Amino acid sequence: MTKKPKDRSVGPWEKDKLDALGRYLTFYTAVLKNQDHWLRGTIFVDAFAGPGLSRVRTKGRTNEPPGLFGPDPESDKAETEFLKGSPRVVARHPQPFHRVYFFSSVI
Repeated sequence: MTKKPKDRSVGPWEKDKLDALGRYLTFYTAVLKNQDHWLRGTIFVDAFAGPGLSRVRTKGRTNEPPGLFGPDPESDKAETEFLKGSPRVVARHPQPFHRVYFFSSVI
């Protein structure tokens, strides 16, 4: 088991995972659209939902030691990348679900 970072950031692989979720939803909703139960509604359940927005962790952005007053906060802002989490990927999907349930354990 790995330790969770205290700042709730995500690893760089999260982008691939969320892209895969988006592709899966496109395929899945296309298949469901041709089924009889589509008229009764579709439900999306995410039992391990993460946050709606996460900062991507990076290791060792620079080899330069921090200055006298620490790292330059302005240069750090430009390099920070954020990803829209699974709740936002599902909510903004072009073929919406009739009901969506998100469960998350925040510890």
